Amino acid sequence: MKNTTRETRPVPDWTRLLIILAAALGPAWTAVAAPKTDVIVLVNGDRLTGEVKGLERGKLSFKTDATGTIQVEWDKVATLHSNQYLQVELTTGLRYAGRAPQHDREGQLLIRLSEDSKGWELPMADVIRIAAIDRGGPIDRLDGYVTAGYDYTKANSLQTLTFSGGLDTRNERRQWSLDGATTQTSQRDVEDTSRFNVDGVYRRFLPERWFWQAFATLDGNDELGLDLRTTVGGAYGRFVSQTPQQEWAAYAGLAVTREDYSEGVEESVEGVVGTQYWFFRYDTPEASLDATLNLFPSLTDSGRVRSEGRLRSRYEIVVDLFFEVSVYGSYDSDPGEGADSKSDYGVTTSLGYSF
Repeated sequence: MKNTTRETRPVPDWTRLLIILAAALGPAWTAVAAPKTDVIVLVNGDRLTGEVKGLERGKLSFKTDATGTIQVEWDKVATLHSNQYLQVELTTGLRYAGRAPQHDREGQLLIRLSEDSKGWELPMADVIRIAAIDRGGPIDRLDGYVTAGYDYTKANSLQTLTFSGGLDTRNERRQWSLDGATTQTSQRDVEDTSRFNVDGVYRRFLPERWFWQAFATLDGNDELGLDLRTTVGGAYGRFVSQTPQQEWAAYAGLAVTREDYSEGVEESVEGVVGTQYWFFRYDTPEASLDATLNLFPSLTDSGRVRSEGRLRSRYEIVVDLFFEVSVYGSYDSDPGEGADSKSDYGVTTSLGYSF
């Protein structure tokens, strides 16, 4: 069957701007738009009335008076009706904006700018993200996590203590995240070592799955003889694949780096080539996997190449409580004189809580 959505054009930017301005006219308008009159019908025939908060990573956030905000698996939703102005993104990268009037065709989402417009009939299986124009305050849009882990080996009194945490938020136009982690290692008759990193990323979405991003990182690693590395840069990239269950992005750009070693300070300009992959399983117990790999070939120190990688998997124990296994690795072809090695890697286990 021919996909008619590919023959239509997404909502132009100026039209979306008018919608956003209309949503910001004042508390009186918001009071009219806010009542929980959205309706979803599940594939098993159940019907829920409430308020669509958004769709992200295959889960529809839906708020009802009786249950508060619940997470509904998107592939379990047969139809959706909303009086709110919604921004809808497809796997192709196209975005549409408007209301979602009553539509009886299961598996199809109808989006209209006004009652007399024809609108667009979108296959719900191709919808990867929905954002309500009015999503509440900044705190309501934040997601976060914290983890802590401890490992001990009696034979050599090896102890490893890890902490990590992060915050992120995403809407129809942009995303930002802030993550931090630290690992402390002690062992009998061996000097204690530590490793830490803080990463901040701001990403702006562009048409056809393209994006640009700015990033900043702080790193320290005793194994590599590094007291502090500060990196600031930008990159341009594209989502190679986007589905409700997975997301894969690749990017390239430039960065400026300052490194503080015990023997001195070095500054350099580096290229950036990276990729990120994320996968999520919705069936209980939930599980997820995300991986990041970044290469930094130096443009001012010929022949030097750095790399940073991380793979993190989570397995849900009970709601919002998870078990995590994380693998990290760092490599520097020309580390500082105080480095014990050109590479550092490890595996950590921890318990975490998401909110």
